[in-house]
Amino acid sequence: MANFFVFSLFRQKKEFVLIFTIMFVGAVLEAVGIGAILPLISLMGQPNYMLENPDISTIIKNVGVASHEEMIIFCVGLLMLFYLLKNLYISWGMVIQRRYAKNIQCFYAKEIFTTYLAKPYDFHLNTNSANILRDVCYGATNLFNNILMPIFGLASELITALVIWIMLLTVDVVTATIVALIMGLIIVSIIRSFRKKIVQQGRIQNDASVGYLKWINQGLGSIKETKILGKERFFLSNYVNSYRKYAEATQRYLFLLDIPRVIIEMVVVIGLLLLIVFKIILGEHPADIIPILGVLAMAAFRLMPSANRIVSYYNTIKNQMPFFYEIHDVLIEIKERLVVGNAEVLPEHNVNKLPFEKYLRVDNVSFRYMDSGNLILDKVSFDIIKGGFVGIIGPSGAGKTTFVDILLGLLRPTEGKILCDGQDINDDIMAWQANLAYVPQDIYLTDGTIRENIALGEKYDDIDDELLNDVLDMSELSDYIKSLPDGLDTLVGERGAKISGGQRQRIGIARALYQKPKVLILDEATSALDNETEKAITDTILKFKGKITIIAIAHRVSTLEACDYKVKLENGKAEIIK
Repeated sequence: MANFFVFSLFRQKKEFVLIFTIMFVGAVLEAVGIGAILPLISLMGQPNYMLENPDISTIIKNVGVASHEEMIIFCVGLLMLFYLLKNLYISWGMVIQRRYAKNIQCFYAKEIFTTYLAKPYDFHLNTNSANILRDVCYGATNLFNNILMPIFGLASELITALVIWIMLLTVDVVTATIVALIMGLIIVSIIRSFRKKIVQQGRIQNDASVGYLKWINQGLGSIKETKILGKERFFLSNYVNSYRKYAEATQRYLFLLDIPRVIIEMVVVIGLLLLIVFKIILGEHPADIIPILGVLAMAAFRLMPSANRIVSYYNTIKNQMPFFYEIHDVLIEIKERLVVGNAEVLPEHNVNKLPFEKYLRVDNVSFRYMDSGNLILDKVSFDIIKGGFVGIIGPSGAGKTTFVDILLGLLRPTEGKILCDGQDINDDIMAWQANLAYVPQDIYLTDGTIRENIALGEKYDDIDDELLNDVLDMSELSDYIKSLPDGLDTLVGERGAKISGGQRQRIGIARALYQKPKVLILDEATSALDNETEKAITDTILKFKGKITIIAIAHRVSTLEACDYKVKLENGKAEIIK
C-alpha cells in the first residue's frame, strides 16, 4: 500500500506538499480559535484583565474602546471575524484537497481500464468478468473515496488534535496531559476492539459485490435464453442473495462506524464533569475554574468530532483493505508501466504493417492451455499463399478456434512458429495484427449508428466517407442503407438488436474491409444464418478472393467449396484436403 501512495504522490508532489501545508495552517487556526476563548471569558469575569497587559491596553486605547462593555463587544467582533476567515480558509483547503483527489481518481480510473485492455487474451479467458467489472467500475472510486480521502482526513484530524493539545498545555499542563491520555486510550481501545470486525465486513462486501455483478452480467447477458427458458427468477434469486450479503455487511460496517461517536461523547462529557469535581475537591475556587473550563469545553467541542473522525477514517481504511489487496497487482502493473516501463501497453493507433508479399507458413505449431496437459494442436504445418482462400474444418473441439486465436496473435504457440514471409509474427505482433481483419460468428455491435459500428473506434470527424461508401458496396449494404430513413446514422441498438442477423454479419464484413486488411479471417461467420442468407454472404466474400488472403473456419463444407484447399484439424493433427 505504501508503494502505491508513494507512486501516486510522486506524480503530483507539489499538490501533496500544498495540501499538507494547508492542513497544518488550518490546524493552527483551529487551536488559535479555541485559545482565543480564554481571554474573552477572563475579560467577562475580570474587567481589568486586558488592561493589565500594556501592549493590549495600548491597542485598545488606539481603537477607541472606552468601557468594559465596549471591550467585550470589540473582542467578540474580532473573534467572529477570525472564525469567519478561518472557516473560509478551511473550506478553500477542502476544495483544493478534493480537486487533488479527483485528479488522481480520474488518473487511476483510466489506468485501471488501460491495464485490463492491455492484458493478454488468455488472461481474459481465465478471469471472471465480474472481477474486472468491479475493478474498472468501482476501483478508482473505492481507492480514493474510501482510502485516499480518509488518509487525508486522518492526517488532518491528527494534526489538528496535536496542535490543540499543545495549546492546552499552555493553559493547564496536568489537565492537557490527562485529556491526551484519556482520548488516546479511547481511540486505541475502540480501534483494537472493532478492527477485526471491520475488516471482516469489508471482505464480505468485496466478495458479495463480485457475486451480484456476476449474476447481473449473466442474467442480462443471456436475456434471450433467460426469457425463453423462464429463468428470470433463478437469476433474480441469486442476485438478491448476493446483494443481501453485501447490504447486510454494509449496514454492520456503518453501525460499527457510528458506535464510537456515542462512546467518545459519553466519556468526554463525564470526564469534564469529573474534572470540575476534582478541581473543587483540590480546593480551587469555582470562579477560577470557569475560564479553564470554558477553554476545555471548547477544546472538547472540537476534539470530540475529531476523535470520532480519526476512528471513522481509520476503520474506513481497514474496511477497504480486502478490496485493496485484490486490486494490488493491478496497481503494481500501473506503476511498472508508467515508472519502470515493463508492463503491457496498449497498441499505437497507427502501426506499420508487417510486410506480407508471398506466403504465411504454419511451422510445426503445437499448443496447450496452461491449465491442461493435453495438446490442442500437435506439430501443425502448412502454407498459405498470399491472396489464397484456405478453409479450416474439423469436428467440435478439434482446435479450429484455438488455431485462429494463434493466427490472430491472441495466443502464443507452445511450440513452433507462424512465419509471414519468413518472419515470426510474434517478433512484432502489433505489426502483424495491423494486417488482419476478423469476422466472428457473433458480431459485436455497439449501441450506436451503422456508421460508427463500421468505422469502430474512429472519431466521427475522422471517418473516411469515401472508404466507407466503398466497403458498403463491397459488402452489398448500399441498397439496405438507402432504404433506411436515417441511412448510415440509423441506430442499431445494443448488440445490434434492431437489425437482422444477415445485415449484422454484413456490417461485420464492412467493418473488417474498412481496415483495408491483407488477411481476412472468418470464424464461423455464416454458420448462424439460414442457407439463403449464408449463400449470399459467401458470394460476397468470394469477390475478395485473390485480392485479400482469406482464412475461413466453417462447419458446413459447402461454405468452403470455392477455397483453394482445406485444412482438416482432428486430434491435434492437420490434414491437407485439396
